Amino acid sequence: MGLIAAFVTGAVLAPGTITGDISRMLVTFLGLFSASLLPTITLLVNGMTANGRSVQGLEKLNAEISAAMDALLFMFGCIAVAFLGLMILSIPPTFLNKIPFLTTEILPRFGQAVVLTSVIAIVRRSSQIPAILRKTLAMRKDIAIEEARKKLKDKLPSASEIRESFSRHPDFGEVINIDQNENK
Repeated sequence: MGLIAAFVTGAVLAPGTITGDISRMLVTFLGLFSASLLPTITLLVNGMTANGRSVQGLEKLNAEISAAMDALLFMFGCIAVAFLGLMILSIPPTFLNKIPFLTTEILPRFGQAVVLTSVIAIVRRSSQIPAILRKTLAMRKDIAIEEARKKLKDKLPSASEIRESFSRHPDFGEVINIDQNENK
């Protein structure tokens, strides 16, 4: 519903509203946002290693990383659409000048609607990034704990090894008469 409202709002705005300073601010915001997406994707991909992890843990991690990458790549696509819309708004195609009303009203309104819808979609999806990273981190923590427990279990000595390390002295448990102990 919010995206439809954003599209309608962008179309209702007067042509030329998203130009100048607003356009520059949007380009800066979108540029910074897109610059942060690719390292985040790389970080998520590098988290997919098999070091002693269970198959079930790897499957869960793969599902989470795939969902996170889909969300991040969707935002990257929305940024590309917004950039394209801003570029078309700032440099209108000259070959369309021959069609009245198209370049002065219809295309600018449509461009604004596309840009505003894309920006709203990006902002709405951006709230998911911290949750995605937290969930992936929690899964990696669970897998690391499972891995550490397995290593500890593998390194634990057997019951016989423990008994050997605490061997008894030959005189342990011997009953000695107190009178005999005085002479020693």
